[in-house]
Amino acid sequence: MKINLKQISEGFIIFILVFIISLNFFVLIKKPDIFTEAKKQLFSLNKGDNYSGRLNLWRLLVQNNDWFNAAKLESRLNETEINEYKFNYQPSELQKKIDFLNKKTDKSVEDYIELSRIELLLGQKENSL
Repeated sequence: MKINLKQISEGFIIFILVFIISLNFFVLIKKPDIFTEAKKQLFSLNKGDNYSGRLNLWRLLVQNNDWFNAAKLESRLNETEINEYKFNYQPSELQKKIDFLNKKTDKSVEDYIELSRIELLLGQKENSL
């Protein structure tokens, strides 16, 4: 009965890989990220959870400026629930707000903060500083 060093090292590597995979599944189940949570709700058999997941996923896509994929979900969402959100995140609307704030002569601190927030949403990090 000879103990082979190669077999021991292969067994150790397999053990480590199984441990890492198991840890990933445990973390995924216990603390999923917001995209995973929205997708889990989206595929729920409960209609309320399903709608909530679709709405949350739509909001996440909009916040990440992925309007193409967000538009795919819009047809199955209540228009009144998404109009205000679209108004606050749609690039064309955000640009209108920037133009308005830039033209304003007596800007308050809140105006500068809003201008910086909008520029961050549009990916204009240099301008937001």
